[in-house]
Amino acid sequence: GNRELGFRKYDLTNAQWSLLEDMLHVLKIFKDATLYFSNENHCTIPQVLTTMDKVDDLITATVTTSTVQGPGPKRALHPSIKSALKLAKATLNKYYSHTDSSNIYRIAMVLHPNYKLDYFRARKWEKAWIETA
Repeated sequence: GNRELGFRKYDLTNAQWSLLEDMLHVLKIFKDATLYFSNENHCTIPQVLTTMDKVDDLITATVTTSTVQGPGPKRALHPSIKSALKLAKATLNKYYSHTDSSNIYRIAMVLHPNYKLDYFRARKWEKAWIETA
């Protein structure tokens, strides 16, 4: 580019590029879920619950390992991204907990031919919760 314009001072540092790569990795989780529901003609309760579980699993795995796979080898996740993920997980869990206030969520999962009670067992729900479902 033309050095006379003075834009070089706005070049991103390696640390800033690394942070952007972390953000890209994390935001892909939410982009994929959004695109999944955007492409569906209709959404069912089991689709929403299983997708929420997948998003929660991906967030948990990323926070737990504190690593991100970029273009190169795995590297440590930026602390600010890890903090943001913890807040996102807390928000997701807040909304997920609202499913306890209505039986419709458990009924929909139990009646779904692909899930039934096996889904709850696979997710390692407590036995008392499964019996309640």
